Amino acid sequence: MIKKPLLGPKRAKENRKMHWEGSSEHLRKALDLSKVVTRRFQIVAVAVCVAMSVIVARLFTIQMLQTEEYTQKLETYTRRYQTVTTPRGEMLDRNGQVLVGNKQRLNITYFPPQDITDEQEWALAEQFAQDFEVDETTLGTRDLKDLYLSLHKAEIDAERITEEEMEAYREGTLTDSDIYYLELERITDEDLATLDTDLRKAYVVKQAMDMSTSGQTKVIKSDVTVEEAAYLIEHMESYQGFNVDFDWDREYPFGTMLRGVLGTVTTSRQGLPSEDLEYYLALDYSRNDKVGRSGLEKQYEQLLSGKRAVYDLAYDENGSGYLSEVDEGSKGYDLELSIDANIQQKLDEILTNVLLEYQDDPLRQHMDRIMYVLQDPNTGDVIAMSCMIRNEDGTISSSPTSVYTDAYAPGSVVKGATVYMGLDQGVITPGQTFMDNYIKIKDTPIKRSWTTLGLVDDIQALAQSSNVYMFYIAILLGGGTYIENGPLQIDPDTYLLMRNYYSQFGLGVLTGLDVPNETIGYIPGKLDSVGNTLDFAIGQLDNYTLIELAQYISTIANGGQRITPRLVRKAYEPGTQNVVYENEVEVLSTLDNEEALDRVRQGFNACVYGGGICYGLTDIPVTMSAKTGTAESFINVTDEEGNTTRVETANHSLVAYAPAEEAEYSMACMIPNAFTIGSGSSPSNLCLRITNELTKAIYNQDTATDQTEPQSETEQPAADPNSEALPAQGTQDPQPEEQ
Repeated sequence: MIKKPLLGPKRAKENRKMHWEGSSEHLRKALDLSKVVTRRFQIVAVAVCVAMSVIVARLFTIQMLQTEEYTQKLETYTRRYQTVTTPRGEMLDRNGQVLVGNKQRLNITYFPPQDITDEQEWALAEQFAQDFEVDETTLGTRDLKDLYLSLHKAEIDAERITEEEMEAYREGTLTDSDIYYLELERITDEDLATLDTDLRKAYVVKQAMDMSTSGQTKVIKSDVTVEEAAYLIEHMESYQGFNVDFDWDREYPFGTMLRGVLGTVTTSRQGLPSEDLEYYLALDYSRNDKVGRSGLEKQYEQLLSGKRAVYDLAYDENGSGYLSEVDEGSKGYDLELSIDANIQQKLDEILTNVLLEYQDDPLRQHMDRIMYVLQDPNTGDVIAMSCMIRNEDGTISSSPTSVYTDAYAPGSVVKGATVYMGLDQGVITPGQTFMDNYIKIKDTPIKRSWTTLGLVDDIQALAQSSNVYMFYIAILLGGGTYIENGPLQIDPDTYLLMRNYYSQFGLGVLTGLDVPNETIGYIPGKLDSVGNTLDFAIGQLDNYTLIELAQYISTIANGGQRITPRLVRKAYEPGTQNVVYENEVEVLSTLDNEEALDRVRQGFNACVYGGGICYGLTDIPVTMSAKTGTAESFINVTDEEGNTTRVETANHSLVAYAPAEEAEYSMACMIPNAFTIGSGSSPSNLCLRITNELTKAIYNQDTATDQTEPQSETEQPAADPNSEALPAQGTQDPQPEEQ
C-alpha cells in the first residue's frame, strides 16, 4: 500500500490555487456574471439620466416658458363659480296679452366668510333676528326639537338615555341615528316651551345660513322692503357675509285663470324637486335653482328657464366673499299660447254663473262641476279650457287640469263614431233604416232609446239619438242576428274592433296635449257580455277625458284629420321676436271613408236643424252641428254619521262645431252628475245653454238679455229607469272617476 506523501500547509495552499486557476468553467461563470451586472447598471444609469433630462426639460418649459398659461389654469381649476337663475320667459296668449310674467323683488342673502365658526354664525343670526322681522311660526315641532337638542344634548344623553341603551350603542347594536331618534323622542312639550321667541327667531335665520346649496348663496329673507335692504347696506360691517340682491317671482295678471295649466315654479328655498333631482343635476342645474314644477312651466322648462348668469367667487382681505360676473346670462324665451284670454274669461264666467244659479236645485244637488273645451279643429289650438267647481261652502274654484286628467262616461256623443264604424265596415249602408222600438234579448232587461222613434235612418239616428240603431250596428258588427226575446250570440272580440275605430277619433287614447300628466281615462278590460258590447256603442262603458272628446269632435269637424291639441304655438326671443321653437300642427291619423264621415256630419247638423234634439242652438249667429249625450253614473254620498249611500246620477255632455260648413271652432262639454236619476223629472242639458252663450260671445252677440235656457228633449227617461217601458242604456253601470 503506497501512501501519498503529506503536504505541508504551503504546498497545500499552492495546490488549491492551481486547481482554481486551472478551472475554465468557474472562471467563465464569474466573468459572465460581472459583465451582466455592469451592463445592467449602465442601462439603469442611462435610463435615469434620460428621465431626469426629460423632467428637467419639462419643468423648465412649465416654469420658464409656460408660466402664465399654467397660472391661469390653476386659477380656473381652483375658482369657485356661482350660478344665478335669470328671469324666466313669459307666457302670452294668442293676442299678445301676458298670462304669466315676472316681478322683481329684493332678497337678503348670505355666503359664509372664510374660517367663520359656528359660534360666530349664531351671533350673526341672533343679531339679524333683533334687527329684522323674522317669522318664527314657520318652525315645526321637529325643528324645535333639533334646536333644543343642540342646546341640551349632554344633559339629554346623561339623563334620558338609559345605561342599557348606551351599552347597546357601544356594542354597535344601536347606531348614531337610533340614538338621535331616541333623543328627539324624549324631548317633551314642556322642554320646547322653554325656548323663547328670540331664540326661535335666531334659529330660523341659522337654519337658512346652514342650508346646503352646493356652495351657492343662501337666501335668508326674501321679498324684503326697500327700507330693510337699505338698513342692511348701511350696516354691512356688522353683517359679514350678508348682502342684498335682486330676484324675481312669477306674477299672473289674470289672477287664478288657468293657473293649474300654466303651472308653478319652485322657490330658491325649495330648489330642485326631489323627484327630478338627478335629472336636473345631470343638466348642470344647481340645487337651489328655480325650475318649473307643474303644468306648462314644467313641460317647457328648457325654453322658459333661459341661460343662467355665472359669477366668480373670491374673498377679500377680510375673508368676505364677493362675486364678479363671468357670464351675464339671459332671460328665458317667451311662449305664445293658443289661449285667448278674453274668451277664457268669458267661459269661466258662464260656467260660474250656471253653477251658482243651480246650487239650490234639488234635481241637481250633486252637480258640483262643469267642464268645457273650445278648440280650433284645424290646428289643434286650445282656445279656452275650463273646469269650474262649486265647493261645499258655496265658493267657486277653478281646476282646468281636470280637462285632461279626469274621465267620465260620455253617453250618446260618441254615436258619430259608431255610425262611421258601421258604414266603413259595410254592416249598414247610407240611408239604411231600422225600426227604433226596443231590443229584448232573452233573460236581459229591455234596451231602448229615450223614446220610441219609429223608423230611422243613420242621419236621423244621430239627430234623434237612437240607441236602438247603435245596438243594431254592434250586433251586425259582431256577426249576430237579433231575434226578439231570443239568445244573442256575437263575436266576443267585437269590442276590440270598436275600440280601434273609436281611437281613430281620439277616444280611449292619449291626445298628445303638451302638458305633463295627461291620462287616458277608464278603459275596462275584456267585456264579458253581449250587453256590455251594446252599451259600448252608445257611450255607456269606457270613460274619456274631455280633451279626448274635443279631439273626437275636431276630427269630425275638420274632415277626418286627428290633430294633436296644443297649448303652446311657438317660443321666441324676448325683444327680437325671433322664433326659436315652433310647435307644428301634427296630424296623427286620417279617416279614409269620406262618404261615411259626411253622413256623420249630416247627422250632427240635423241634430240642430233637422228636427233633432239639439234645437237649443238654432238662434246663434252662425250655423252649428252638434250632438248631446246622457250617461248613467253614480256618486257615493256620506252623511254626517259616516254612512255611505250610492246615488244614481246622470252625466250630461255635448260636442259641437261652428260654422257647420267650414268649422272654425269645436266645442266639448261635460257635466258630471248633472242630475239625480229617479227624481221624477229629467232636466235639460245645460251644455246646450253654455254653448249657446259662449258662441254668441265669440261672435260678439249681446247675451245680457237672453236668459232663456234652451230647451230640448233629452235621452234620459222621465220616470224610474228600472221600468221596462223606459230605455235601458246599459245593464252595467259605467265606472266613473271617484267623486
